[in-house]
Amino acid sequence: MYLGRWKRGAILFVTVGAIFWAGIALGGVMTVDSRYESWWFAAQSLTGVNGLVGWYRQEQVYKDISSDPETENNPLAHRSGRPGPEQMAVDYELQRRGLALATPTEGVARAYTGVAGMLNLLCIFDAMMLCLLGIRGEPGRTEPEKAGADDKNREQV
Repeated sequence: MYLGRWKRGAILFVTVGAIFWAGIALGGVMTVDSRYESWWFAAQSLTGVNGLVGWYRQEQVYKDISSDPETENNPLAHRSGRPGPEQMAVDYELQRRGLALATPTEGVARAYTGVAGMLNLLCIFDAMMLCLLGIRGEPGRTEPEKAGADDKNREQV
């Protein structure tokens, strides 16, 4: 949109957001997991505000699970970043509350949200290349296309 390509920008904005939120709809807010799925989280965070909102909401759910993160018995008190007993305890609590991700849905949901981030990264690279090449505004018709359209208009008259 910054380059004057409003249609293209709007389409990409809606597409990236729709793919990300479709993944969240499939897997729930726990799809954006910065604690145990760091590679997926890196891809998801490339969606910008969408990833930030998903991460923030997921952190609220983790906070709701644990009222006191400093206690020894709390599974969230020991954040190692690796799956282990802590993650199993968290998964059990999420399952008890009806927030756990089922295995097939989990993969699809993370793939949707991660692909949305990677698509956004490609769009950023595309915009950077267009800017470096000095191409701004919506693409217009080339001279041969204009000449062909003028010939067709004369034939119709």
